[in-house]
Amino acid sequence: MRRGFTLIELLVVIAIIAILAAILFPVFARAREKARAITCLSNMKQQGLAFEMYISDYDEIYPPTYEWKTRLDPYMKNHEMWKCPSRRDLPWYYGHGYNAGLFDSETTDGNACAGFGGKSQAEIASSSYKILTVEWDKCVSGPPNGDQANHRGAPPCDGPVHSWAVCRIHNDGSNALFGDGHCKWMKPEQYHSTTDHVDLDTCTVVPADAQAVPEATWRKYWDTEYDV
Repeated sequence: MRRGFTLIELLVVIAIIAILAAILFPVFARAREKARAITCLSNMKQQGLAFEMYISDYDEIYPPTYEWKTRLDPYMKNHEMWKCPSRRDLPWYYGHGYNAGLFDSETTDGNACAGFGGKSQAEIASSSYKILTVEWDKCVSGPPNGDQANHRGAPPCDGPVHSWAVCRIHNDGSNALFGDGHCKWMKPEQYHSTTDHVDLDTCTVVPADAQAVPEATWRKYWDTEYDV
C-alpha cells in the first residue's frame, strides 16, 4: 500500500532545500556580477581605444578633464559602451573618473599629483601602471591625498571631492583602465584606500576612518610624473 510523506519528512526536505538555497544563491549572485564585470571591462577597453584615437587626432595630447567624455564620445560606437551593466540607471556621462590628479590646494600636504588631462602621451611616466579612468562616483578621480574634509559640504558635494569617490561595483572591487590601454579589476585597497564609498547625500567618506595606501603606492598608480 502506497503512503504519502509524513510531516517530519516534508519538513526535512524543506529544510534541506532552504540550506541549499542559502548556499547557492550567493554563489549565483557572484557569478552574475562576475559576468557583468567582464562586460564592463570590455566596454572600458573600448574607452581605451577612444583615448588612443583622440590623442592621435590631437597631436598626442590627452583630453582636458572638463567634459572629457563628451570629447571622446565621437570615438565610441554608442552611449551604451560608456555604461556599466551593474549601474544601468546612471546617465552615460557618469560612472567613470578620469585621472585628474590633485592641485596643491586640494592636497593635505601641498604636494601635488599630476594627472592625464592636457598632457602629451610622451610625458606620462610608466603608463602601464597609471590609472587613466576607473569606475568612480565623480567624473574625475584622483589619489587619496586629498582632504576627506572636502566631502563634508553641502550636496551635491561640489568642489575638490573627486579624490575619495571610490566605488566597489563588482564583488568588492571595480574596473580600471590604464595608460597603456589594458584594463583590470582591482580592489581600492590596492591603489587607493579602505574607503567603501562616498555618501553623496551627506558628502562624507564611508567609513569615516578610511585609511589611504602609502604614498609610494598611490603615486605609482596616480601620479603621471612618478616613474616606477
